[in-house]
Amino acid sequence: MKKTNINYPHPVLSVSNEDYVDSSFNIELIEEPAVEGDILNVSMRYNLNCDGMAALILSGKAKVSLYFESVIAEYRQLESFAPDSNEMVVKIKREYLNQKVLVKGYITAAEEINPFMLAEHNKEVFGNVPFVLRKGDIMAIATHQFNIPLQSYDPLADRPSIFLIRKQTERPKEEVNTDFSDHKISIYLNEELYTKYHDLYAASDIRSALTTLFAAPVLVDVLNHIKHMNEEERIEASSRKWYQVIMHRIEELKLDNWEREESMTKIANMVLPKLFATSIDSLTKLCETVLKGKGDNET
Repeated sequence: MKKTNINYPHPVLSVSNEDYVDSSFNIELIEEPAVEGDILNVSMRYNLNCDGMAALILSGKAKVSLYFESVIAEYRQLESFAPDSNEMVVKIKREYLNQKVLVKGYITAAEEINPFMLAEHNKEVFGNVPFVLRKGDIMAIATHQFNIPLQSYDPLADRPSIFLIRKQTERPKEEVNTDFSDHKISIYLNEELYTKYHDLYAASDIRSALTTLFAAPVLVDVLNHIKHMNEEERIEASSRKWYQVIMHRIEELKLDNWEREESMTKIANMVLPKLFATSIDSLTKLCETVLKGKGDNET
């Protein structure tokens, strides 16, 4: 018999083992995910065939959750079902996603469960041994997972994935401003500048250079902001996606003493590799195309 993974020293309801008898747990889409404006609506339900675990969920000792992950955009989120319902609609801002979102289902302990012993446990594997579950321990893994493709997505989520360019409405006289308070760093442009940006962005050849034009100086600003954070500010920022992405990249590069570096522009070019070189390459190709077009017209 296939015993549970060594990472779980207690019974886990999963199709990959035989920890439970005559039991199953799965998730499914109620309908196709729909995009409404800037929101992706995902309607899902779970199906559980295990009376013992269902009783724990209804009593609040266990909970059913959906784990959402958009790898490219580095978005991760956990959403839980109400104890008395097996259906849920999850709303996700499109700015947090890129190309596709992966959905997995889990049942976890909502509190310490002692003893943890269900009639559905496979006695041939575990006998009558009771277990102790800590809060957060995985109790079940859904049989299926879903990879939801997004037909259109935030083009800034590829590079740089932490920025979002928006139209400034509250302070229209300011040409440009930034906001670090959300998961993405918002770069606000006034209506005139945003309109020009939007029109230029329609030309794919110039997108890389155009994005870098705004993202590069803001990234330098952000690095300086992080550099001068106190411990309390770092703890508060650690829950934000842009901070996680930047710090992960710095750790990946082993830049232990980056804060002592005088030039944050140098660090920015390492955090987003060849940030400036890529922009120059894009501009070079664009200029070559334009000059070639002029040359063809003259002949």
